[in-house]
Formats: sequence, structure tokens, C-alpha cells
Amino acid sequence: MENGVVLMKIKLIAVDVDGTLTDGKLYFFEGSREPAKAFNVKDGMAVHLARQAGIRIAIISGLASRAAEERARKLGIEEAHFGVRDKRGVMEKIMKKYGIKKGEAVFLGDDIQDIPAMEAAGLGVAVGDAVEEVKKKADLILSSRGGEGALRELVEKILTNHGCFT
Repeated sequence: MENGVVLMKIKLIAVDVDGTLTDGKLYFFEGSREPAKAFNVKDGMAVHLARQAGIRIAIISGLASRAAEERARKLGIEEAHFGVRDKRGVMEKIMKKYGIKKGEAVFLGDDIQDIPAMEAAGLGVAVGDAVEEVKKKADLILSSRGGEGALRELVEKILTNHGCFT
């Protein structure tokens, strides 16, 4: 249990991208039509650690991004959804597909468009620099800011509660 939040039975971690896996900044370079993004390697290791423990990872992002799609591909994340308008609906479809009940899933987000997916999951987690509306709805607020290893922090907390991480 982490601050009263039960993390023992987590089977799915779904995460937003911009402001969660990244710092939320978009870097535009001359001649490039798409912004560059920076991802934290600690979050990549978190995906590996979660998978080893039998926890699925999903990405549900409101923005379509070749950089984020490539990151998901390199990490082997099969449930990677980009350009999503209905995050709740996608979260519910993923949970149904794998037989995951509300409360066995976590959604990690940073901004108001993430709240419906947090509610669908049953457990909402906010990065440390999330907007206040998200922090108020979150069951757990991380100390890590978006792009600074927030997913790694969450995975370590879950695996510690599962007894898989010391």
C-alpha cells in the first residue's frame, strides 16, 4: 500500500506521453515538420521491469507523434495508441481485451484530458508536476516530474508492493 493506495494487484499500467513520458516540451527544428521529444531511459527500463513481472504497459496519447511511436516500437509496447480523443474508451477496450478489472489497472497522466482514463482504470496516478485538477483526482501523486523517470518511480512502487523489487 502506498499512501492508502493498493498497488498489489496491478496488471496494467497505461501512460500518456507528453508531460508524462516527456517533459511536455516540443522542440521544433528548422526544416522539420514534426517536433522532437526527449524520453528518459529510466522509463524504458521501467517497461522492461514491469514486463518481467507480468504487468502490461500501454500508451494512450492524445497527440500523434512519430517520435513517440518509434519509442513505443523500440520498447516493444504493443498497445500504443496515438491521436486518441477518447482516452476513457481506449482504456476500457484495452482492459476488456485482457480481462483486466477496474482497480487492476493504473493510468499515469499529467493533464485534464487524462482524467477520464484515470477514472476508467480505477487508479489514477499523477506526475509530480501535473496540473492541480489531475492531482485532485489522482489516487497517488509521484515525486518525479514528467520526463524525469515518473514511470520508473511508479513501476518501482508497484513492484515493491508485489514483492518483486527491493
